[in-house]
Amino acid sequence: MLFQLSQDPGHLWKRYGIALSIILAFLLASHLIESNALQKAKRDAATIELSGKQRVLSQQVILFAQTYVSRNDAESAAKLAETLDEFEAAHLTLMADAAREASLGRLYLSRTPSTDEIVRNYISLGRDLPNAQYPRALIDELKAKGSGEVLERLDEAVKAVDARVKMQAQWAQTLQDLTLVLAAMVVLLEALVIFVPAHRAVNEAMQDLRTTAETDPLTRLRNRTGFDKDIIEAMDARKGDDQPLTLILFDLDDFKGINDRYGHITGDAVLRRLGYRVAKLPNLLSAARVGGDEFAILVDGDHWGQNESLSRIADDIRTTKDFLYHPINHKGQVINVSGTVGVSRYPIDAKDLKELRRNASASLLDAKRRGRDGLTIYNARIDDIARRRRTIQSALMSRDYEQDLKVVFQPLVDADSRKIKSVEALARWSHPDLGPVNPMEFLAIARESGIGQEVDSTIRSLALSQIAPALNQNLIESVSLNVSPLYLATEGFADTLMTMIESYKIQLDQVWIEVTENERLTSMVIARENLETLNQAGVRIALDDYGVGYSNIQRLAELPIQRLKIDKSIVQHIEENPKYAGVLRSSVQLARALGADVVAEGVETPGQLSKVELIGCKLVQGYLYFKPMPVTECMDLFKQRLPSVA
Repeated sequence: MLFQLSQDPGHLWKRYGIALSIILAFLLASHLIESNALQKAKRDAATIELSGKQRVLSQQVILFAQTYVSRNDAESAAKLAETLDEFEAAHLTLMADAAREASLGRLYLSRTPSTDEIVRNYISLGRDLPNAQYPRALIDELKAKGSGEVLERLDEAVKAVDARVKMQAQWAQTLQDLTLVLAAMVVLLEALVIFVPAHRAVNEAMQDLRTTAETDPLTRLRNRTGFDKDIIEAMDARKGDDQPLTLILFDLDDFKGINDRYGHITGDAVLRRLGYRVAKLPNLLSAARVGGDEFAILVDGDHWGQNESLSRIADDIRTTKDFLYHPINHKGQVINVSGTVGVSRYPIDAKDLKELRRNASASLLDAKRRGRDGLTIYNARIDDIARRRRTIQSALMSRDYEQDLKVVFQPLVDADSRKIKSVEALARWSHPDLGPVNPMEFLAIARESGIGQEVDSTIRSLALSQIAPALNQNLIESVSLNVSPLYLATEGFADTLMTMIESYKIQLDQVWIEVTENERLTSMVIARENLETLNQAGVRIALDDYGVGYSNIQRLAELPIQRLKIDKSIVQHIEENPKYAGVLRSSVQLARALGADVVAEGVETPGQLSKVELIGCKLVQGYLYFKPMPVTECMDLFKQRLPSVA
């Protein structure tokens, strides 16, 4: 059918161009026709004007001829001759005009006998008059020809041309009107078959673009932009309604580990499968992937009423978690997944989108701090924690923390000789309003705020400046500095650290760096390069908190580790639980196989010390010997050389 056209915008706009060309062609043709008619009309008008002049000249010829006959003077003869010349020139112009089709000149000359012959006869009579023997007889003939036949033919030609000019003008106007009507019809037709479908196609294309802009390309769920739009629409629909909306955030635990173990293609497949499961959840108003490994759902208030107990909601969400996070089978590989969950409700916990999203994120963060597979529903405690975090973050970002930052040192003791072999530098910070802040807390907030390396560097610099005198005087063998794997996997870290150490006149082999095991290396390649650079220069490497983190035997074999520090959570249970003693024993054997020594952390009782020594761990650290202390107290201990058990 005529109107069943392609909806492709490119095709429609091509047709629009053709239609526009047709309209322009009509308008151009109309203009050319009108211009041609106007030019003809101008020429005809000029010729008609000339015919009027010729009429006047004809009468003047007769007048001057009569004057000459009555006076017989030279002046009258001259005027007669001059007027005849003008009359002849006008006649020649009309003769030239006769070359045009249907012109005044042609009409003027078309009668027989020839008008040209009559006019030339007339002119000859006028010129012969001064020399004629009977001039009065010629006057009558001049009058007959000039006022009679010549003027009669001129009048007939003028009337015919005037009628034709009027007809041409009317025809040109009709053609112009017809052109405009045709152009209008083309515009209307194209509006029906082009512009309307084109407008519809453009709207559909724009809608597709909006949908694409609000859709996650991997999972086909909503993205953050589209999800926020859905939340706002749901909030607007519920103004004045007591039924709440519930925002639930799901964060996949250790997704980077999945990518590292199975590859990014498999990681994407895991996200797609989780997205599929999320979309299958009941009572959804919207579902989205709002981050790399973070999903979100908006649940209708009909599912959980205003007064629903938090325990019921938590039970339902745990059931949802069991559905989302059961193992994923991808191409024969069974991938175990788990995740943390944060929940916030509108209008119970929040009055707008910003607050709802912030509270859900705060709940999710709290769940992560509790460990893998956590769940937190927003409450007043979460708000207190969020305010505390903002206070700490503000102090860190403004560098206000520096004036209250301190470093303490905890000695590492040789269990056989009871001598202090080394010290570990530990940060301490007391906020003016919050009081003492746990290093794990403020260092984690610093990392999340993007200034973790800066804060760590400040701590290391302060520690080196305070311990340098003891090292330079050989009161102790070495100092240990804690380093996060996140920063160890940063390009140039090794060179920056060595430059700092040497700036305090400390030998590189007097420094240990302790890499915490409870954080995953973000780039094994860069971390290995930094560790090897440090190790070759003399800096020694220890793995801290061993037994509770991400290390495996292959990774330990790949890295230049020279010391394992067994986490205190293992040491503190070795008296009552033989399994922990077995873990410690296997760790000592592994360290020996790797050519590394072993430090038992958190030794607090003589019984623990006895077990540790029996297993073969000769280096210990813990409250049984020393608590962390300022450098001034350390200097006194260093000089004693032989501390006793506290």
